[in-house]
Amino acid sequence: MKTKVLIVDDIKENIVALDAIINSPDLEIFHAQNADAALNLVFEHEFALALLDVQMPSLTGFDLARLIRGVERSRHLPIIFVTAQDKGSSIEFAGYEMGAVDLLFKPLDPHVVRSKVRVFVMLDQQSKQLQQQIRIASDLKRQAEEANLAKSAFLANMSHEIRTPLASVLGFAELLAGETVQPNERVKLWQAIDRNGELLMRVIDDVLDLSKIEAQKLEMNPVVFSLKEMLRDLELTMGHKAREKGLQFTVNYAADKRDYFLGDATRVKQVLLNLMNNAVKFTDRGGVKVECKVDPQDLNGLAPICFYITDSGIGLSEDQRARIFQPFAQADLTTSKKFGGTGLGLVIARKLAQQMEGDVTLVSSEPGKGSTFGVKFKIARSDKAPAATKPTSPQEIKDLLRGKKILVVDDVIDNRELMELFLGPTGAEISLAESGEQALQLSASRPDIILMDIQMPGMDGYETTKRLRKTGFDRPILALTAHAMRAETERCIESGCDKVMTKPVNRGELIRVLNHLLFPV
Repeated sequence: MKTKVLIVDDIKENIVALDAIINSPDLEIFHAQNADAALNLVFEHEFALALLDVQMPSLTGFDLARLIRGVERSRHLPIIFVTAQDKGSSIEFAGYEMGAVDLLFKPLDPHVVRSKVRVFVMLDQQSKQLQQQIRIASDLKRQAEEANLAKSAFLANMSHEIRTPLASVLGFAELLAGETVQPNERVKLWQAIDRNGELLMRVIDDVLDLSKIEAQKLEMNPVVFSLKEMLRDLELTMGHKAREKGLQFTVNYAADKRDYFLGDATRVKQVLLNLMNNAVKFTDRGGVKVECKVDPQDLNGLAPICFYITDSGIGLSEDQRARIFQPFAQADLTTSKKFGGTGLGLVIARKLAQQMEGDVTLVSSEPGKGSTFGVKFKIARSDKAPAATKPTSPQEIKDLLRGKKILVVDDVIDNRELMELFLGPTGAEISLAESGEQALQLSASRPDIILMDIQMPGMDGYETTKRLRKTGFDRPILALTAHAMRAETERCIESGCDKVMTKPVNRGELIRVLNHLLFPV
């Protein structure tokens, strides 16, 4: 922005001459030939300097300076008087008494004039830079305060989302330990504990997913899958949930012969489940419609797949629409209170879709009339159908573990007892070690497989596994860790573990993994 300078002189030729002396690309120079015109310009513009001729008819430069000083807006405007009177006369005293910052004497020395004007130009530019920095600092402070409020609200919401199911788990567990619970009531208590445990896992998974995405450490695991079968599974899952609320739920997808795709089916399903779950959650009447369209023309070897999820729910206001894809923020605080949730689902869904060269967008939304979200992926097609797997009954898997020697290594007694309860009914012989040192001693009995906790005091799971391998132990070691990051898995494998499972461990999945490690195909 240019610095503004005002020149006031009743003689036009003097104005032109002074303008020519001080003119430069960073200046915007204004002219006035009388006091009224000068005052009007002062009211309209922010000047860095005013050059006033002293000898003018009607009102002198001193009179004009007095008027300028009497206005709050221009009270501190720097003024340099220009005069033809001799230097050293009483004019200097009078000029400084009127508040002048300097005086210029005719005939003007161009070098002196330019140097004195440049001082105030530089001061103005420094002032503007300072004001700009203050504005930037103020904006950054405001943004930081808003971010802090959003994170505080998020943490408060997270605390609520964790404590609510945790209170149910602890409460129902206490009831189970009582003597007054009837056998038919125990089943309901177990189901409630399981249901609230799943809610806790969902909260943790959301936070971990966002952390991985932000750290650019989320990796895709492509598999061949049938889009038709995936949508059928989603329709069964979400259709049941919608019918419980009295809603209609429809999925429209015309599958063709090119129905097989190669991509991360788990993440695709996660994105769609999030959008469908939101649509059902925020809809109390009417229904939810899902449309899927696959572009027949591939782009760079990838098939564009578009989904549109439309509901007749509560809809979003303009302000809410602007915030729904921001991390740590839901549509508003009442949303989390009424419907629950961490406020991370849409953020994670969008970032996952973007990793698959797609996006999640809000197509339309209106309060009281519902919303339509669009989801797009670009996924490679596959000419082969998904590999068929031979179904194995849970009982068949359990029977395979009968008589197998399993060593459980964990420093936490509750975890050791849990594994013993999980695996005892299979007929396996369970041994327990509470430290890495004890595990090394018990390994002499040649267990068929070792379940190794990683975070242990003293000798941790990494070191224990390395020492076991050095002693010649060549049987499977399954790492059980509470860490869910990719780096943790890689470190476990590098230490000598054959596979890694993240706590909490599902009993059925644990038995299946043990079967796979003990009886590889």
